[in-house]
Amino acid sequence: MGATKEHRELLQRLRGATAYAAGVSGTVVIPAGGRGTMWSATSGGSVATVTVNGGDPITIPAGAAFTAEPKGELLAPTFIFTTTNAYYVEYYL
Repeated sequence: MGATKEHRELLQRLRGATAYAAGVSGTVVIPAGGRGTMWSATSGGSVATVTVNGGDPITIPAGAAFTAEPKGELLAPTFIFTTTNAYYVEYYL
């Protein structure tokens, strides 16, 4: 789950304190003014889903991983990780 060159360049341009959230399953709410820059999740023996800001669920097949590095910033996003066995969200405040 390493950052790409493009992702690192984006991070260098952003201002603010770096923060992250990690866990197994659950909801991550980035505080007002926060900007999501990258998120990743893995599923275990069953299908998992991730919902970002109330959008369509993103399906992660059993035993697979998914990483997103949005080209724009996600402003104060909410992530809902369902039946994932690990997640990581990186953001700036």
